[in-house]
Formats: sequence, C-alpha cells, structure tokens
Amino acid sequence: MIFKVSNITKTFGKNKVLEDVSFDLKPGTITGIVGRNGSGKTTLLKILCGIYRADSGKFSLDGKELTDDPKLISHIGFLPDRFDYFSFYKAKDVPDFYKIIYENFDSDYFFCQLNKNEIDPNQNIRNFSKGQKNLLGLITILASGADIILVDEVLDGMDVLNKKLILSYLLDAKEAGRTVLASSHELDYLAGICEEILYLSKDGKLKNTSQDTKNIRKVQVVVKDKLPQTLADSAVIISSLGRVKIILIKADDKLLSEYLSDDQIVQYDILGLNIEDYFYMEAGGKI
Repeated sequence: MIFKVSNITKTFGKNKVLEDVSFDLKPGTITGIVGRNGSGKTTLLKILCGIYRADSGKFSLDGKELTDDPKLISHIGFLPDRFDYFSFYKAKDVPDFYKIIYENFDSDYFFCQLNKNEIDPNQNIRNFSKGQKNLLGLITILASGADIILVDEVLDGMDVLNKKLILSYLLDAKEAGRTVLASSHELDYLAGICEEILYLSKDGKLKNTSQDTKNIRKVQVVVKDKLPQTLADSAVIISSLGRVKIILIKADDKLLSEYLSDDQIVQYDILGLNIEDYFYMEAGGKI
C-alpha cells in the first residue's frame, strides 16, 4: 500500500508542532525519522495511526483516507515508545486486545516469537524489563498483520544484542513487503537499515536528508589565518583544529563558490553529510 502524507499541520495552544509536513512511504521500505527532543516525531506518528487529529492536511493509504474509512486502521500498526498499556495483564493476554482491530492477528507467530526470545507468556508484563516490553510490543505489532508499521523509539533502553534483534525484525518486515516508519535517537543503527531519513526540526518542518544535499553543504577548509567573516557569519563550525576547519553552510553551488574563493581559503574539500549534521545546523540556528 502507498502511504501518502500531505501537508499535515498540528498546533498545541500557541506551539506549532508540525507545519505542512508531506512525504510518501512505499511498500518494502524502511524510513527513519529523526529530530531533536520535542520536535514532534511522536505527535506525527500518533496522527498517522489515528490517535491525534491533524489541524489540517491528510494522509491516505492507496488514495483512501482514514477519516472516510475507519476500517483502514487495521492496515496500520503503531508501537509507542513505552509499551505499558497492558502492565497488569499477562503476555499471553495481549493478542485478545489486538484481535478486536486486527482480524488476521497471527497468534501462532506471536507465541512462537515469545518462545524464541524466552519471554514467558504467563508472566505479568509489569514485571518485564523495558527491553522485554519493547520486544513484546514489536512482536505484537508484527503479528497484527498491518501493512504499515510505525515504531517510536523502539531501540531506546535496549542493549546491543537486542538492538540488533529488533533491527532484524524490521528488516524481515521490509523483506515481506511491509512499510516501516521508525523514529529513534540511535542514529548509527537507524541509518544502517533505512532507504531514507527524514529530519523534523523544532519548528515543525520536515527535510528529507537523502534529497537535501545541495541545500546544506559540509566543507573542510584550510585557512591562512582565520575564516573569512562572511563565511563565519553564515556557517556552523563543527570542528576546528589549528587552521583546519570543518563547517556546515546552507548555500547553492554559486554562493558556495563565492565563499570559497576568498583569499583566506588555502584549500577546501566538499565532504558527505551525516544525519548528525542536521542536528548541528539546527543547534546553530542555520537550518
């Protein structure tokens, strides 16, 4: 199913959390969404699964909107950052709740994966570690049969082995033709499995880091004495070692060429952008 998000805006009081957010998700892909704390990632995911209602804009599955056909919710599975809904139930009770919405819930898969991961179905969930709850939640969402998998900070609180296990589950979902949208602070892990990374800034605007490389440039420069003032005023310096500086700057080819033609610039190299660079740009107020 093609999942299309069009011009979603959401405001809480005077705080605009999302502004004109648009993107498409295709089957058999994993897309990551990153951003600073409070940037609206969780709000966006909750809108996309029907928990929150957007102030404006819409999203659709194969051209059909959830507001017009509520049954479409069975195609969307959402895993929140804390799987605490069923703390006073046993793990084996969880499928009964999900079968209300997901008629094709795969109980065999659910219990098989619990056994595989040595999770006792007869144990009360309140006694689980955060890592066990995350894993239980992900197994549950995957067992739902939903085509669209939305996961919020699923790697948070997990050790290295469990992080790899969760990533393998997400990759399996991708191979099965499902669509995954995952938020995480674990940038290195996330970047390794995603086709695209979306960056949500604190002013609620979304950038596709795979398509934005011509707007933000990363440059290593060697200077005679110091950075030219015009360049220093426009750039974010992320590394400085003697006369060697690594900077981030928002500029097209023409403007960048003008900056780098200054007599103070002895040598320069254009570097590839990392996801972290968007955080540096926003922190420096240049994004």
